[in-house]
Amino acid sequence: MKISFFLIVILFMHIPIMLWAAGAADRERTEYLAERGVIVRPEDVSFRSYLATFEYNYPKPEGLLGVYLYIGHHQVSSMGQEEILHIGIQGGEIDFQDLSPMNIAFVIDKSGSMTSQDKMGWVKQSFDIFIQNVREQDFVALIVFDDSAQVVFPSTRMDTAYKRERFKRAVHMISSGGGTNLVQGIKLGYQEVLSNFRKEYSNRVLFLTDGVGESTGILAMAESYKKIGIYTSTIGVGSDFDIQLMKDLARQGGGAAYFISGREEMEKIFGLELDTLVVPIAYNLDMKLEFLQDVKIIDTWGPNSRVVGNKIYYSSDTLRLRDYETIVVQIEIPPGNFSGEKDLVKFTLTYNDVENNTYHEGPFFLKANFLEMESPVTGYSCGMVLKSGTTLRFAQSLKKIGEFYYSGQRQKALETAVSIRKELINVRLRLDDEGFDDEIELLNQYIQIIGGEEALTEEQRTIIVEDTEIIPPVKERSLQEHLDNLFREMTMELGYKGEETISISGFTTTDGESSNLTNLLNEMALIWIAKVENIKVIERNELDKILAEQKLALSDLMDTTNAIQIGKLLTANYILTGSVIEMPGSVVIFGRIINVETAEVESAAQVIVPKSGEVNALL
Repeated sequence: MKISFFLIVILFMHIPIMLWAAGAADRERTEYLAERGVIVRPEDVSFRSYLATFEYNYPKPEGLLGVYLYIGHHQVSSMGQEEILHIGIQGGEIDFQDLSPMNIAFVIDKSGSMTSQDKMGWVKQSFDIFIQNVREQDFVALIVFDDSAQVVFPSTRMDTAYKRERFKRAVHMISSGGGTNLVQGIKLGYQEVLSNFRKEYSNRVLFLTDGVGESTGILAMAESYKKIGIYTSTIGVGSDFDIQLMKDLARQGGGAAYFISGREEMEKIFGLELDTLVVPIAYNLDMKLEFLQDVKIIDTWGPNSRVVGNKIYYSSDTLRLRDYETIVVQIEIPPGNFSGEKDLVKFTLTYNDVENNTYHEGPFFLKANFLEMESPVTGYSCGMVLKSGTTLRFAQSLKKIGEFYYSGQRQKALETAVSIRKELINVRLRLDDEGFDDEIELLNQYIQIIGGEEALTEEQRTIIVEDTEIIPPVKERSLQEHLDNLFREMTMELGYKGEETISISGFTTTDGESSNLTNLLNEMALIWIAKVENIKVIERNELDKILAEQKLALSDLMDTTNAIQIGKLLTANYILTGSVIEMPGSVVIFGRIINVETAEVESAAQVIVPKSGEVNALL
């Protein structure tokens, strides 16, 4: 089956899972440290983890899992450029009552440090939520550990109200004190799961700690039990636990790693997301990405990646319910003597279901359209890669900030923080003021921390934070070239649709005013849409009529909710909106094509145009 990335529709689901968990551990720990005036060390920045922090919200698959391929730009320079590829593998969703039975052992750290911030109180309250969701066929055990370990509730089928009440009492009687014997605790957990082991069950140990302790042999133990069919997930609480050990333990044990900094997160994991934490939907995932054109593979972030020539192999032990895997590849496309649309990569996937049936998915093809242009298009235009590519840039910048800061180059660290912050603000605008709030706030804290150490006044730091202008990456293009690239990028995907309708709401300034530049953009939008076969443009007077009835202005359509509402009233499949943002030395022009049915921004092209006599006259 041949699939173009142009046909992929991005649907938003409501729960981020496995890789989000690992990524959240790094992100939240970084935020936790920043709140206390500490810059994260460069060696603690994991690009793969940060790439998992954004909620990519892949489409809900019809079967056990779905595979989705994306590329950063619809049009690629035949003169060569760097590019980002993004592959999402999304597990299916099954009603909780239809899931395979669970055989779980909770291994809980009750050392003295668990008394701080009332962490043990979080655990007890969360277990009250958990026990309400557990089913009659599920087995549950509870082990606690400090200097030693003990089973306080042996593996029991939870088929009566009496047993549930006994479990709650056992939890509420836990008191904190002592050291942290990690190995003895998890060893008892495995033994309890093994006592009621059944192949048709989800057999898992959930290991929770807030500290550091003796761990000799723990990874080998997790891997050996994984081979039997007993998997391990880890939950780190607070900020002082061994984050690398928790991630390694989850990886060796075939599970997920979570970091929890508050009561709400604990309750969410033990309540709404517990099934995702423990229920597998696929095993033994083997993936192959093959490049069909000459490219240089700069780097890749995915599970157990291995580069062999023009191919990259990935593997993962399990994919859980509603879980996802994200693969990101950074490549360099060299100058070529060809143009037009080409298959760039081919992706295949093999896996087993819970009954050990083998499935082969693919091949899936990803296309790129090679055009003659000196420089690539500004910014990522694919909404999915806009998230992952920007997150990668953010993680790379965090590492640079740490390297500069801890080598005494605080000014360079500050400049890096300011630069990536501007990028994030720009991307957030393109995503309709959605996403990257936490990342921007983290950089604000970094600017305050480093600026304070550099003896910058409060006023100087405020000026830095208020400056959001990005230096135009390409200055030598004419305005016409900039705008042609903008509309070519926006409309290219429409050419792969069937017979559809689109409403062009048009471009406005941030204050809702029109200008000669917005008028020019609106005319060009009509011209470029008219070139696309099978796409019908809804007449502008119909849009004006609906706007008047709804008491909305054109500028209100930059809000995605309003745009979708108007699109539905017009019975349009898509709606094109755009905005012009004037900066001191440049103009940012970005446009979006929104899928009215799915509420997704399918294309988000942008150009940053340096101010000139021509541009100023149009403004």
